[in-house]
Parts: sequence; structure tokens; C-alpha cells
Amino acid sequence: MKAKIVLLILFISMFLSSCAQQLTVREREMKKYDEVDVSMVEGMPRAITETVKAYNSGDYSKASIGFYAVMKNKEWDRLHDTARYYYAESLFRMGLFQAAEYQLAEILFEGPEGHYFVSALLKLLAVTYETHDERVLFAVLSTVDYNALPKKFANELKYYLGKINFYQGNDEVAIQQFSQVKDYSSFYPQAIYFLGVIQVRSQMYAEAMKSFMAIQKMPDDKYIGTDIKKLKGMAELALGELYYAAAWKSQNKLAMFNVALNYFNRVGRDNDQWFEALFARTWASLLISRFDSTLGTVITLRSPFFKDIYYPEINIVEAVTHYNLCRYEDVNGVIGDFFAVYPGYATKMASFLENVSTQTGLEIYKDILTMYTKGMNGDTNTSLPLPVMRKVVMDPLFKRRFAHIKEIERELELVEGSSMTFKKSVVAKDIMRKLMYQLTTLRDETGRWMIAQIKSHTQELRQLLADMKAIQFEMTDKRTKKLEKIERFGEKVAAAKLKKAKKAVNPSVPQTAYYWPFDGEYWEDELGYYFYNVENLCDENN
Repeated sequence: MKAKIVLLILFISMFLSSCAQQLTVREREMKKYDEVDVSMVEGMPRAITETVKAYNSGDYSKASIGFYAVMKNKEWDRLHDTARYYYAESLFRMGLFQAAEYQLAEILFEGPEGHYFVSALLKLLAVTYETHDERVLFAVLSTVDYNALPKKFANELKYYLGKINFYQGNDEVAIQQFSQVKDYSSFYPQAIYFLGVIQVRSQMYAEAMKSFMAIQKMPDDKYIGTDIKKLKGMAELALGELYYAAAWKSQNKLAMFNVALNYFNRVGRDNDQWFEALFARTWASLLISRFDSTLGTVITLRSPFFKDIYYPEINIVEAVTHYNLCRYEDVNGVIGDFFAVYPGYATKMASFLENVSTQTGLEIYKDILTMYTKGMNGDTNTSLPLPVMRKVVMDPLFKRRFAHIKEIERELELVEGSSMTFKKSVVAKDIMRKLMYQLTTLRDETGRWMIAQIKSHTQELRQLLADMKAIQFEMTDKRTKKLEKIERFGEKVAAAKLKKAKKAVNPSVPQTAYYWPFDGEYWEDELGYYFYNVENLCDENN
């Protein structure tokens, strides 16, 4: 028994050692740049030896100035490549990631023949993980032959090459790249998710289902650095959307929509996709006449927890549901609430678009963020409705752009707050010039993206206003027929309807659940579990 325990301990120790080696491949590769071998600069000019000493002692601001001077000195051209790389390393270690990225890109664009190509590529990956901006990395990888890339990082690089081809629409190449990412790699879950998305885009639905199901089966703690729970939520939503789309062409729509509902229900409230899954539930349940589920989910979406979210479509769902139940007074109530809010939104949005038509993206970016801040502080007189602005700034693409902008602003502040020696140096001036240009460009691009989003939301709202007017017209027609019916058969019909509407409804809940009547007070743990036990007022004459 003791021997078995010893073997088990030895196995665990070997396993942990193996994991540690896997986790530190990059660190071990880059550790050789922690210090410069001083023997390599013996006998060289004092400026060079002092620069190396500064670097080795952790004084990276002084080292960056020194390496910059070396690489700009034409008499020391044989040291330029080394100085250029260590200049980038110094900036990175100072926390000036964007500034380092400029220099790394310059090295990489010269091609894989350079001595520091692999080191610069690994450092660029590190920069990308700090800034969350992949554009420079994509630009570099798009120009390099894959065979020239380091094989020990094949999984990571194949994943990024797959993403490049995914965004460029080269689906066949992207599938090939994503499929080559090994299942032990931390990039494997994301590769499988992208693979599923491409398969949906290519109408390979059976294959897509296998990909998303594979994500569902992944252990939550297997892949270091990957949020598997979030990815599972995304996969569950994708599976629900797959069944939802397939249901339209299926002979058994009821079963398919029910499967879609099951997947939508499985997206947890702690997942970023929860709201989207809740909204998808309203449509799926409506299409199979699960009106209790539809209106129950509407109650959740009407709760204070979602009060700042812009989603006027929910009014259409609610109105159509009540209409299908012949609850015309409820339909009129929804219509009234909708037209009390959204025509004003449409007017504001159209006016804003007209007023900013001659502005630059940079001006629009600043104006919207200023308005958004005022709106969040209680100002109700902003040119755009607060929920619309919130819809824009909560978009994942805006969040990525904004994080990039904040990173550049952080680096500018870092330079501004540095020592006077560094702040007045040619290095700091060069960095500030490049960062300011990039900041201005990025703000301008983001502003133009924001205005495009507002235009899109304005067009969608116009269509929803037209849709609600169509429902209102139908209600007018129904009201006319009802009045004709009362005139023909007397008031007893109306009284009978009223009596039927007030009839108590016995809720039906699963044996595994408790029933609590809703008393107007929302509890967070109840969200998503409401069922509206509403009575169908339709009869054969409706």
C-alpha cells in the first residue's frame, strides 16, 4: 500500500511539474531578456555600458533613453538591431505597451530573417494581451509565411491565423486553422467556438451542433486563462439559435422550438448572454403559443434590473401575445405605453443625427460620452435618450475600443508623471507624438462607429413604430367588430366577456418547483422564472 502511495505522489509530482512547464514556456523563453550579459559590452563606449547597467538594475526609463540613442547613432549600426529590441523591452517593462508595440511592429515587418523576429513576436503577443487590441498582431501575421513562425507556439498562432481568416471571410482557411489547434491548448475552447460560428455561417448545421456541444462537455477548470463558463453560455445561446432557425423549416416546429427554449433557459444569469437569451425566449415561446412563458419573461424584462436597457421590441412581443389571447384592453395598454415613449425617442435621435451631420467622429465621440455621463448623473435633457446611449456604449465592440482608448490615455499619463529626465527626453517626445496621433485616430474612428450605430437604431425604431401602428390599426378593426357584435346581440356578450376575464386561474407548476404569486415586488433570484397565468379570452366568434 505504501508503495502505491509513493507512486501516486510521484505521479502527481510529475504531473504538476509537466503542467508548470506548459504554463511557463513563454516565461522561460522571455526570461533570457531579463538581463543583458555585461561581458558583451566590455570595452564599448561608456554610454552603452551605462545603458546596459541601467537595464539590468531595473531603471528602464534611463535604459530606454540609452537604447534609443544607440539605435539612432549611425556609427553603431551593428548594434542597432539589439538596441531596437531592448528599447521595446524597456518600454514594455515601464508599462508603455502601445509605445513598445510600435517598435516591435517595425522589427516584425522586416520579416522572419531578423535575429529578434521570434522574440519580438512573443513580446507582441504579450502586448496584445495587455491592450486587448489585436489589429497590429493581425497585420503582422497576415504578412508572414506560417512556416517561418515558431513551432512551439503553433496552437496560439494557428488560433490567431484562424481569427484573421474568419474576419476576412476566408472560411475554408479559417476552418483548417482552427481545426489544427490541439485539445490540450488553452486556445482550444475559443477555436472550437469560432469553428461553430463559421459552420453556422456556412450552413453546416450538424457540424456546428457538434462544435457547440463539445464546448458544453468541457470541464470548467481544464483550460487556464479561459472563461469556460462564459463560453458555455455563448454556446448554449448559439445552440438555441440553431434550433430556433431550424424550427422554421421543420415539420415538427413545436418540438424544435421547445429544444431552443431549453437551451435559452440554460444560459445563466451570471453570463453576459443572459439578457439576449431571455429576449430570445420571448419569441420562441410566443411562436409555440406558450403565452404564459412569453408574458412571464416579459415581467422579468420589465423589472428594475433591466430598466436602463434599450429594447423597444419587447413591446411588440407583448402586444402580439395579448392580441393572440384576444385581450384587447391589454393590447391597447401596451400600445399606449409604447407611443408615450418611443415617438419622442425617434424625434430626438433624428434631430441629433441632423445636428451632427457635419461633425467629425472625434467631436461626436466626445459629445456622446459627455452626454452619457450627464444622463447617468440624472440629467434628463440630453440630446439623445439615455437608454439609447447606453445601448451604444454597452456594445462589446465599443467596450473593446474604449478599453484601447483608456490604455493609450493611461500611457500618456504615465509619461506625463515620469521623471523630468525622461519626460524631457527625445524618447518621451517621440512616444507622446505617436500616442497622441493614435489616440486622436482611435477616438475619431470610434465616434464614426457610434454615429453609425445610432443611425441603425433610428431606422429600426422607425420600423417598430410602423409595426405598432399596424397592430393599432388591427385593434381599431377589432374594436369596430366588437361594437357591431354588441349592437347585434346586446350588452350580455360584453358582460359575459368581463366575467370570463375576472375568472380565477389556477397556476400549474412542476412538482419540483414552488408557486409564489407575484405581488409586484421583484426578487433577483426569481428573475427568469416567472409564468404569467393569463386567461385566453378568445372564442369561436373571435
